[in-house]
Amino acid sequence: MRAYVTNKDEVLEGGLTSPSLFLQKAHLEGLRSLALVGLSKNAGKTTCLNHLIRTWQKSGISRPLGITSIGRDGEEEDVVNGQPKPRIFIYAGTYLATAKSSLSRCDALLDILALTGIRTNFGEVVICKALSDGYVELAGPSQAADLFDCEHLLREQDPDLFFVVDGALSRRAQAGGGITQSIILAVGAETSANPDELAEVTAHALSLLNIPALDAIIAVRIQDLLKNQPAIRVVAFPQAIEEAAQSLALPSLVGQAKVIVGVLEGNPGTLMLRGALTDTLCKSLLAEKRFRNLTLAVEDGTRLFISPGILRKLNHQGIQLAAFYPLSVQMVCLNPFKADGTPADRTALLNALGHITTIPVEDFGPTPL
Repeated sequence: MRAYVTNKDEVLEGGLTSPSLFLQKAHLEGLRSLALVGLSKNAGKTTCLNHLIRTWQKSGISRPLGITSIGRDGEEEDVVNGQPKPRIFIYAGTYLATAKSSLSRCDALLDILALTGIRTNFGEVVICKALSDGYVELAGPSQAADLFDCEHLLREQDPDLFFVVDGALSRRAQAGGGITQSIILAVGAETSANPDELAEVTAHALSLLNIPALDAIIAVRIQDLLKNQPAIRVVAFPQAIEEAAQSLALPSLVGQAKVIVGVLEGNPGTLMLRGALTDTLCKSLLAEKRFRNLTLAVEDGTRLFISPGILRKLNHQGIQLAAFYPLSVQMVCLNPFKADGTPADRTALLNALGHITTIPVEDFGPTPL
């Protein structure tokens, strides 16, 4: 397992890891896309994004950044509690997908390049390019299909750009689904200032995000089904996967437990569910005797909203989780402060987190601008 400090030359005054090592530690240079996901509110996700933007700029990498947000980020104060929030600072040459109403709250000079036709609560999302450095507010789409469209439109401006999705509380599922293959997980003392508790919650989140890839043959067959019937939410494959699969087209998985249970009558070896997998749905499935010793596949680990207790029950019944789009968590970033500014024991938190994962765990501190 990883020690918190590996090289004293990498450490700044106060024990903070040097932000200049951000790209190196997260292995970002070769990636095409990345999602920043917060474990909870006030996890330090926006600060993490600012470190990424700053170090990407200072690295001299020629590929530009293309940034959007699920929801709204970069505003001066939290709309829920009124607390000040870190703003998002970008550099000239950065591409954005953000809502029109946010443009008036940006002090960077932005050139509107394209309209997306994507509507949000903050107006239509537009594609922009920064002509100067400055602060911006991001208000992007909340639907996965719209995020795909935004990436496509951004890549029309520069096919090689690094596409970054800034996630939002309780919407981490929109950051997956094949939109990005890699994730940085932001965790904070707001979840728990107790090192063991925070480590336990983080370990569970990582175990869900890092579920293994679905069998390649089955994945190809599911992909073929979805090309012709995109509304399919449930696919059940028999033990002999060369046999015909059973599929269901549903508006969502919510409230459909009895319908889904029906496909278990064929004793499938693999059950694929497209949508959020919750404790409620899992409890209904676990009550069915045929829901045993099979692979339960989801689009990716961000679709899993299940508690540690339910995960244990799934394991006990021989249910193996798998991802249609496997994810790679590149780094865990820690915010050792609560929302009111109260500090926690950052060294203890870092050490506890370092013992539950081999992924780099870092606290880069406030973003220097």
